[in-house]
Amino acid sequence: MTTAGLFCKSLENQTEPLVYQDYRPSYTTFTENGCNFSIDSRYEIEKVLGKGSYGTVCSAIDTKKVQPDAEYARIAIKKVSNIFNKDILLKRAVRELKFMRHFKGHRNIVNLIDLDIIYVKPFEGLYCYQELADLDLARVVYSNVQFSEFHIQSFFYQILCGLKYIHSADVIHRDLKPGNILVTTQGNLKICDFGLARGVNPKFFKHRSAPITNYVATRWYRAPELMLSDRNYTKAVDLWAMGCILAELYGRKPLFPGKNQMDQIHSIVKVLGTPPPNVVRKNNWKFQLPPRSQYVTTDWGDLYPFSSTDAISAIDSLLQWDPADRPEISQILAHEYLKGVRDIKCEPECPIFDFSFENRATTTLELRRLLDEEVSTFKKERRKF
Repeated sequence: MTTAGLFCKSLENQTEPLVYQDYRPSYTTFTENGCNFSIDSRYEIEKVLGKGSYGTVCSAIDTKKVQPDAEYARIAIKKVSNIFNKDILLKRAVRELKFMRHFKGHRNIVNLIDLDIIYVKPFEGLYCYQELADLDLARVVYSNVQFSEFHIQSFFYQILCGLKYIHSADVIHRDLKPGNILVTTQGNLKICDFGLARGVNPKFFKHRSAPITNYVATRWYRAPELMLSDRNYTKAVDLWAMGCILAELYGRKPLFPGKNQMDQIHSIVKVLGTPPPNVVRKNNWKFQLPPRSQYVTTDWGDLYPFSSTDAISAIDSLLQWDPADRPEISQILAHEYLKGVRDIKCEPECPIFDFSFENRATTTLELRRLLDEEVSTFKKERRKF
């Protein structure tokens, strides 16, 4: 039986109704080093780009795009595996899909092109067809390419434009880092990976009994309050990460490369100095002093001697111990540092993201149905155009 036939047969055997059973493209398979893909036959996979615990990404060509340089003639296909029987992974997948649909179209957020679900082993998984970027910002930072201050300002500004769109929807990304910023050959930067993103609008979380988990964000970009407190946190955690990224663009290496959570706190202390006692008390932090009882603040100019005064001011404003002292996204966009690259037309806002689905779907079956509905709705919207 063909893969398409197996796919249809699998759908017929599902115990719950799948809302997109009317969609029957032909499928082709691809297998390499344990990576198994089953995709719409209009696409030809080039190579596997990366593999992790959450999924596998490959590059592909859309054979229906006549011109090789046409928009989305080359795409990335992200296969998310092992999610159908795990509530936490199902919820994460549903949430990420809803985010990508909600933010679709912004120039500084990765664009979702198509979706699919395959239930046939060994190809089972959620398939996200996305625009392809040639590099991520981490590879650019660690390359031999020389940056002018204008390059850094442009990179930083583009990320902020995408983040403003996200924050205006009352969403926190929670995992901003160079590896989650894609870079095209045209120099366009795009935020990706919304797997850890969450909402902060109280309208949708009136009955939350426990704070949002604080073990989020890659360690080197993790704000102090994520490690020192069990309180609910704010959008300021993303602004801390932006400060780390801006510093890394100048220093070409991570600013706070902690080996573990305790070492991460010590890495921050060695640069920012010991947090003031009133900040520790105000935020109810469980703070333990490092082996040396007191550290003083390092001068940013000593760390980044080739940066401008405005760049130092921007970094310093973002990397404040107290989250209340960090600027909001609109304030950092208006900073003098970005005066030469800012274009207000590139700073649209986004409608508030609706998190009510998280209260409606709680069981594995409900989450699977919701995931199917997301894919079905996306495909119907796509076929209109």
